[in-house]
Amino acid sequence: MALPLTETTAPASAEAHYDASVMRRVLIIAALLVVLACAFIADIAIGSGTLSPAEVAAVLLSPSTADASHLFVVWELRMPMTLMALVTGIALSLSGLLMQTILDNPLAEPFTLGVSSAAGFGAALSLGFSVSLTSAMPWMPPELLTAANAFLFGLLATGLVLALTRGGTSVQAITLLGIALHFVFSSLLSLVQYMASVDQLQSIVFWLMGSLQRATWLKVSIAGGLCAVALPIVLLNAWALTTIRSFGEEAIVFGVRVRALRILMLTISALLAGAVTAVVGIIGFIGLVGPHVARLLVGEDHRFTIAATVAVGGVFAVLASLATKVIVPGAVLPLSMVTSLTGLPFFIFLVLRQSRSPGA
Repeated sequence: MALPLTETTAPASAEAHYDASVMRRVLIIAALLVVLACAFIADIAIGSGTLSPAEVAAVLLSPSTADASHLFVVWELRMPMTLMALVTGIALSLSGLLMQTILDNPLAEPFTLGVSSAAGFGAALSLGFSVSLTSAMPWMPPELLTAANAFLFGLLATGLVLALTRGGTSVQAITLLGIALHFVFSSLLSLVQYMASVDQLQSIVFWLMGSLQRATWLKVSIAGGLCAVALPIVLLNAWALTTIRSFGEEAIVFGVRVRALRILMLTISALLAGAVTAVVGIIGFIGLVGPHVARLLVGEDHRFTIAATVAVGGVFAVLASLATKVIVPGAVLPLSMVTSLTGLPFFIFLVLRQSRSPGA
């Protein structure tokens, strides 16, 4: 005979369901981290001279006793590229999550505010005509001049959007202004390419294609350090992000400072996207795909969505890095080529899903 539902059994049942939901999400994130670790080892192992997982493990765990040639290949040639792929995936995926949450747009990505085209224009100016905002910084290492110029121009685009919308403009207006700036900087980029010489044009096009081969320990440290600073700030605002995702402008009723949160998160998003774009080049679709896969796996609670987004972005980028080395034997393809080819079907799926959703 079934027991009647009482005031004590109902809360207990709800609490058990919540605990089970939390455990499921934790296990999913743990599984993603395991996949990420395996992909990381595989990317280091595979290259022009493939190493076994045991040889990679020996280099990583006991470098003092490892073979000297293996040590050089892992730490000097492959580790910076693999770490840069990891940082790129984390930064772009987290940046995309913040954009989609703050702008309430499922198709938003890190470059919605024109960061990519502005960074591309800055890099083209530096590569083609040695015009740089960093010319007044003699202490800047030469290898960072182009990256720094791209980064500053990316921030300039975001700063323009935030300055033009500081009076409390709607998220739709912010998106439209970002798109407008994207086309402005894209036109300026085309002008620079048109005026460049053949050699200058080749350098610009190679940079725009996005490649991990420009990764160095210095660049990895800078981009990785920025991610290490940004991630805790985002996690501290997880509850506020969940609230604004659920209630939009009405989140102010729950004590969320919507305008301040929007400015902070858009700034962090631009910093993350600008940093990796300046180092690696323009990499598409990671910032769009990562957050959506994370939401499908763990839902909208940003306490879990943020961690899942970081893990998914890392897995996607590291697997893409692995693919750049195995698709064409003996060659390393641009990373953006692989991410675009794999991300395009998912983008089409998102567009079709959005158009069929109620109220679309």
